[in-house]
Amino acid sequence: MPISYSGEHLLYGQIGHFLVILACVSAFFGAFSFFMRLRTTGETQEGWRKISRTLYLVHALAVFGIFADLLLMLFNHRFEYQYVWQHSRRDMNMNYILACLWEGQEGSTLLWMLWHAVIGLVLMRRAGQWEAPVMGTVMLVQAFLSVMLLGLYFNLFGTEFHIGLNPFLLIREQPENLGLPWTESADYLTKFPMFRDGRGLNPLLQNYWMTIHPPTLFFGFALTTVPFAYAVAGLLTGRLYDWQKPALTWAFIGVGVLGTGILMGGAWAYESLSFGGFWAWDPVENASLVPWLILVGAAHVMLIYRIKGQSLFTTFFLCILTFLLIVYSTFLTKSGILGETSVHAFTDNGLNEELTAFMGFFLWFGIVLLAHGKKLRIGYTLFTVGMLLLFMSGSHGLSMLLLLLGSLVTLIWGYIKFFPKAEKEEELWSREFWMFIGAMVLVISAFHIIVFTSLPVTNKFLQVDGVHKLMQGLNNLVDAKWTRSLVNANLAPDKNIIGFYNKWQIPIAFVVTLLMAVTQFFKYRKTDFATFRKQLRRSFYISLAISLPLACFIYILEMKHVQEDRARIYMLCTLLLFGTVFSIVANGDYWLRILKGKIKNAGSSIAHIGFAVLLLGALISTSKKQTISENTSSFDVMQLDSSASNEQNIFIRLGDTLPMGEYMITYTGRDRKMENGAPYVYFNVDYLTKDAAGKIEKAFTLRPFIQMNDRMGNAAEPDTRHYLHKDIYTFIKFVPMTALQEKPQTTDGYEQPRKFTMMRTDTIATGQCIAILDSLTLASPTDSVYVENAETVILHFTGFGQSMKSVQLKTSMTIPRDGQQVSMKEAINEEIGLRLTVWKIDPKTGKIDVYVSEKNSNRGDFIVMEASIFPAINVLWLGCLIMIIGTVLAVRERMRRNKVENAEVVTGEEMK
Repeated sequence: MPISYSGEHLLYGQIGHFLVILACVSAFFGAFSFFMRLRTTGETQEGWRKISRTLYLVHALAVFGIFADLLLMLFNHRFEYQYVWQHSRRDMNMNYILACLWEGQEGSTLLWMLWHAVIGLVLMRRAGQWEAPVMGTVMLVQAFLSVMLLGLYFNLFGTEFHIGLNPFLLIREQPENLGLPWTESADYLTKFPMFRDGRGLNPLLQNYWMTIHPPTLFFGFALTTVPFAYAVAGLLTGRLYDWQKPALTWAFIGVGVLGTGILMGGAWAYESLSFGGFWAWDPVENASLVPWLILVGAAHVMLIYRIKGQSLFTTFFLCILTFLLIVYSTFLTKSGILGETSVHAFTDNGLNEELTAFMGFFLWFGIVLLAHGKKLRIGYTLFTVGMLLLFMSGSHGLSMLLLLLGSLVTLIWGYIKFFPKAEKEEELWSREFWMFIGAMVLVISAFHIIVFTSLPVTNKFLQVDGVHKLMQGLNNLVDAKWTRSLVNANLAPDKNIIGFYNKWQIPIAFVVTLLMAVTQFFKYRKTDFATFRKQLRRSFYISLAISLPLACFIYILEMKHVQEDRARIYMLCTLLLFGTVFSIVANGDYWLRILKGKIKNAGSSIAHIGFAVLLLGALISTSKKQTISENTSSFDVMQLDSSASNEQNIFIRLGDTLPMGEYMITYTGRDRKMENGAPYVYFNVDYLTKDAAGKIEKAFTLRPFIQMNDRMGNAAEPDTRHYLHKDIYTFIKFVPMTALQEKPQTTDGYEQPRKFTMMRTDTIATGQCIAILDSLTLASPTDSVYVENAETVILHFTGFGQSMKSVQLKTSMTIPRDGQQVSMKEAINEEIGLRLTVWKIDPKTGKIDVYVSEKNSNRGDFIVMEASIFPAINVLWLGCLIMIIGTVLAVRERMRRNKVENAEVVTGEEMK
């Protein structure tokens, strides 16, 4: 007899399931009907037009309905649904409830679909003659995304499969929960406390940036689909030249929105994450940056073609590549493959095959259109089918590698053999030539980033049996470090990730800034070099006069005082400093002198100035970042945390005052507050300075905090003091567990014992005591704990109290040979107030469980803190703002020009 569950609101799920299926079906049939409009004429075409539009409206309404249904479930705390229970809590602030919607994989996919649905409504109104192929492509993308929300589970030939992740699945219907005892309870929602309030949002995501950054970023993702769709439309219809006019505006909108989303992510990291900065070359950050770089290149190459009809193939290729990289970045973040290398990535929820199919289909779709030869298209399609069969047989890595290689060969052959080419190449001294070079430099930058970001994917491929054997053979022939890395499948960039990327990307950025400075002074077709040199000479000398003193003051004079690697970076920074100043001055000069200061035509110049200012701020703030929290106490912080260092982290006790950089700091205490259903522990640190009379006074207080979360781990978040010319950025590196407890229980004058799992040389830190496990020995007959017919293991600890005086402690475990009860002897030292008891020793793993309690009278408090000064950080944020304003102006002017050109075309047709 089926169980009648109480408290479940099944209507939400039923509506949600129906809308997901409706969205998926309408997307597939809508794509089919839009493409059929291309193959028909007359009344038949008009019939397909009505059908396709109707199906799109049904699809859009279904997507809006899914979004609204899931949002209502979250607002009403329907914890019987897995997605709601997993991502929200009853006591969470309502402003974060919306953020819960897109925290999970299902929600982020839905957000992407929602933006496509909105964009599609605009396209249906404005695409005109391009509506059918463009909307067909958008619907095809929506169809694949809809499948990722189906959540179908089935058994095929004895193997379990599932398609998509359904956000409307009941928690008791989750495959891993089926058959569990609690699912047999009709009142499980009220009977079991774990289901009453939900699990809550990830601590690091409980920030206002979570409500605006992901929607902006996914809006940018969705916008990249539009130039891709127009490129597909041009190839499908054979109108290889006309599609770029409407696509160009969308490309620049995508550049602006996606760039804004990425910058928001940097601001979020700076404000809320203990990265120690705004950009850490995190793999997920890189996965968003790379498509943006390609899109910027695509937009500029499209601009070349719109004006001079050059670089036709490149415009197609870059627009298609941008979308493919968006899909690839989705694979990287959603497949779980970056789980060990990024703090942003999702865990593996079994979507790898679907995401790979998503990539594979659109890779085939793009290449087969670009191939441009009928026989080549058929051959490539048959090859792709073969790779699909190989993929389905389980050879995922090998099939994708062969597909990529086959696609590259097909693309090159199609371009050489079939694709139309320009009759005349660009002149060397022409604007279009150097704009094209600039786009290619951005492609090189993106290629470098994506290759090293994809190393986890490469390592997974190297683990395939056939590939692994091939690498072993290579290593036998050439025994070197890099071949051993191939065999071990552990390819990775340098440990200093930021330094690794910077030493390659700074020279590329220097070239980009030079091109931004000089390219606009070129004329289209051909430029008189003497005139060009005369126009640019003033900007060059002014930039040299500004940048040389700055470079000497900031970098050159310090080169002899730093290590060789740092000196090389400083030399690169000097070049980039000149490049950014040159770009700012030259673009400003072009705007004021050539464009006569007209705002409406200055969008590109202002955007270039903003990007150069952004680079200048990033350059100075990161290269001259000063970590001032050098440890001035007598305690070694590495005993607490192996990732800490005395050069960058300061140990300070409650009430103590220590020098730190140009300041004195005092740790004055901590506050515990409940916010969003979770405890927050704020640590108050006063910064003190001397006035003109030498009197010490408080300058300001910073309150870095730790958000407590038993499920996801505690999250440390920084606090920053903002000045016009610098930021002082502070976060907590380490605190004793007792500092995070509300009211510790006591026993016999000691705190309630807490268990620590450790190995030899590990450290235990309590409120005022530290104990280091030095060694383990077997007791000899001369030891007081020796017992005949038994083995006694003695653990030797070195303990430190508040005075940092060291003491020796010994705790032991006796194991009788006759199998009788094991006995433990505690170690206690009243001088430092510490009690230790060994509880368990695992000889296989070497792990030891030790119970530790500290004397109540000893209770104290300390923190290990990191503080840095970011000079000129506001220059970076100013550059972000200027770049966004310039992009908006450029888009506005592009839309105005399109409107004028369309009006001229209509007038011309009427005159005919």
